[in-house]
Amino acid sequence: MKIFIVCNSLGAGGAERVGVNLANGFTRYGHQSYIITDIYQKASYPVDDAVKVLPLCPKDKGKLQRWTEAIINLRRYVKQEQPDAIIGIMHLCSAVARIATIGTKVPVVMTIHHALESDTYKFSKTEQFLDRYTPCFYKATTVLTHPDKECMGDRKNIFVMPNPVTFTAAKELPQKEKVILAAGRLTDWKYKGWDILIKAWGQIKHKNGWKLQVAGKGTDEAIVHLKLLMKENHAEDIELLGYRTDMEQLFQQASIFVLSSRSEGLPMVLIEAMSQGCAPIATDFKGRTKEIITSEKEGLTCEPEDIEALAEGIQKLMNDEELRKTIQQNAIERSKFYSLDYIIEMWERLFRTLL
Repeated sequence: MKIFIVCNSLGAGGAERVGVNLANGFTRYGHQSYIITDIYQKASYPVDDAVKVLPLCPKDKGKLQRWTEAIINLRRYVKQEQPDAIIGIMHLCSAVARIATIGTKVPVVMTIHHALESDTYKFSKTEQFLDRYTPCFYKATTVLTHPDKECMGDRKNIFVMPNPVTFTAAKELPQKEKVILAAGRLTDWKYKGWDILIKAWGQIKHKNGWKLQVAGKGTDEAIVHLKLLMKENHAEDIELLGYRTDMEQLFQQASIFVLSSRSEGLPMVLIEAMSQGCAPIATDFKGRTKEIITSEKEGLTCEPEDIEALAEGIQKLMNDEELRKTIQQNAIERSKFYSLDYIIEMWERLFRTLL
């Protein structure tokens, strides 16, 4: 198959990284893949040499002119290359692809990379309109989880399509230390539930040499706020590691990974931690985390805001070595469901349905 992926850039965000990973994966599976993107922005995700990269829009132009020319360019590419399908990464690039293919039979798939509901993030009316009402213009729209699909009602063109994990699952359980790891932006402390984690850790009295580390960058204001919370809750022993580029190594060293978010879509950091043998304890927002951790053999879950349950889960994994090691092994196996190879197979099944 010949597949176009229309993407805003080759860097900056998680959705863009997914676009690059898909293009690389399709190529490895014998498909001819193209990334149509803004080639003038800084690239931070490596593109396979076999993937063809085409410019989406001109450099140094106003927004209206850039996206108008993007539509013109993409329509020209469609006529020249005759792709079998086009994947649009998020709303804007999906809309550009859909407009560019008017009058053709090329199916366009819009991809949504966020949860369709949240207890901490307030969606604008524009975002709600784009999420709920524009899928009717596409051959198919993908969402991250089954709870998100349920938010769309009984529409037939909505498909669940998880994002692929970046790290390769560990072949064997790495050598672990008495480390509990959490990761995410410190500035988004309310969304990530850092206050919940701090209070839970403060409730654990007998730590027996275990330490809690948090990796992630944050503003000075956020760090001061969190340190004040740590002092108030007798949790000053939490180590703030700052921004790290060696997350895979940190996951390999940590025995336990904790996710304390008030709401999440499909938390890739959780899957990445599981892929390296971390036993997870995670909050579950309306069934989304339970799409990843499907049983207590793969990890522990609790309700968001439930400080006591989170503390009990952490304590249980700390104290029960046999349970912890069982979950670590099962977590590695479960993470393979999100491997690039498996997600490419899911995309192939979707294309067969559409074509």
